[in-house]
Amino acid sequence: MLNRHPNLYAEVAARSAETAPIPRFGSQFYQRYADRLVYGTGMGFDAKIYPITFRILESEDQHFYEIEWFSYHWPLYGLGLGEEVLRQVCHENAARLLAARS
Repeated sequence: MLNRHPNLYAEVAARSAETAPIPRFGSQFYQRYADRLVYGTGMGFDAKIYPITFRILESEDQHFYEIEWFSYHWPLYGLGLGEEVLRQVCHENAARLLAARS
């Protein structure tokens, strides 16, 4: 859909545990669509979730489990996203969308 609709944005809430098991594909997806993805957790406002989601986005950690938040039985991996991709996904895209509403 992102290829067919260049004005479409996607919010990545609650997809961390689905993209972390496929780190090469997940990383490529984030890099390809970095200008149209917006960070979110979809898991409430508990501050404990942020280190977990950022571990997935930022680190290159391999084969770890986070069973307190994700009830999945498969291992998670860090996507190792670069600073520019993280800046776009975690800040710039949302700021651009919010400014467009003004």
